[in-house]
Amino acid sequence: MAFTLLIILGFGLLFFVLYCERKSQTFVTFEQDANSILTNDRDLYIVFSTPDGKCWPESNGTFGAQYDGEFFNNTNHLFTDWTVTVQLPKNYWVDSFWNFDGEFYYSGNVQPIPESHINYPEYNNQFKAEENYIVMKKLQGNKVTEVKGKNTFVSEPFMVGMIMYTPSLLTIKRVTITGRFIYEPTESFAYYFLIIAIGIDVLLLLVLITIQITVNKKVRYYELRQKLDSDIIIQSFKTFANFVDARDPYTRGHSLRVASYAREIASRMRMTEQEQMEMFWFGLMHDVGKIGVSDSILHKPTSLTDNEYDEIKSHVLKGYEMLADFTAMPMLKEVAKSHHEHWDGTGYCEHLKGQEIPLGARIVGVCDAFDAMNTNRCYRPKLPKERIIEEFKKCSGTYFDPKIAKIMIAMIEDHSTEKIESIDTMNDINYKA
Repeated sequence: MAFTLLIILGFGLLFFVLYCERKSQTFVTFEQDANSILTNDRDLYIVFSTPDGKCWPESNGTFGAQYDGEFFNNTNHLFTDWTVTVQLPKNYWVDSFWNFDGEFYYSGNVQPIPESHINYPEYNNQFKAEENYIVMKKLQGNKVTEVKGKNTFVSEPFMVGMIMYTPSLLTIKRVTITGRFIYEPTESFAYYFLIIAIGIDVLLLLVLITIQITVNKKVRYYELRQKLDSDIIIQSFKTFANFVDARDPYTRGHSLRVASYAREIASRMRMTEQEQMEMFWFGLMHDVGKIGVSDSILHKPTSLTDNEYDEIKSHVLKGYEMLADFTAMPMLKEVAKSHHEHWDGTGYCEHLKGQEIPLGARIVGVCDAFDAMNTNRCYRPKLPKERIIEEFKKCSGTYFDPKIAKIMIAMIEDHSTEKIESIDTMNDINYKA
């Protein structure tokens, strides 16, 4: 956002500078006549006056006088490249002039400047015309002859001037001024507003970049810390799972396989990545309570007594108690307690049924049953896949959630379970959900 604003402000400043440049190249015209009221309401005007004692009569009845022209610029902009056209009576002639380049136009057959002035520059700047007038042009390259704006302190503004002879006393009133104002961007409040806005935005952008760099460092730190924490959790869960599986050589890798089956089922049920990960942990820790069951019962190759079977069943409550303080994943202990519940309520330990059984426990229960039937045990060899499929179909809706049992059958039939059966229990990568 700050970068976009910076681009917008930058283009705004560029367009404003170009606008000032274009406007500075535009010529404007001001007209003055006998009826013109010359006040500060006008942007620009010129007043010609004759200083005291600078007017005299000639013996031939004509009059000579010094005419000083003072510009009045009521804008804040410099006025330059000006041309002042002054309308005059017939038979005028200019003896000398200053602060402008002059061109003199006359009508009739008599040149207004006597031939005795043939060596004067004024004589060579005479042109035949329909009317009588003088064209005064700014001296090129002369900064003094630029007309300053009212915001510029000028102790004594320059004046154009000339010594001119006319048939009668003259007051100059008919004047046309052309020229161009120089629009400096720095003369406008908009320029400073844009500069300040760009400065603030650049500062804001630097602050945001600094914050982003700091945040990125923090994020990298927390990512590394999260990875470390994740590795600790993985290694801890793996250690617990290995403790359980090591109790019985027939069930080595059981917890990891159940966790992997559970993750695959969660994926096929279109659960989120987070939910799939949690299903993996649920499967990995579901039998943690077996740590509290004696080896003699776990390894017994013959039928269990009622008391022994009760102790086996107690592993769900023992697992629940062991995981009670694991509040970061509350459902973990619920799955440990409820993964032997049956859909029809004939399971243990709370005889939950149907939707009362947590979804995670229903999924892990199906995966636990599949791995039990699909591995060699001390009391029987593993069952053929066809037999396992028959068991799931027969127990769907009684022991197992029908929807989950159907997914497990599909996994067996498309051989997805075979990839998990051969999983390497020693490779940490297989413990990362």
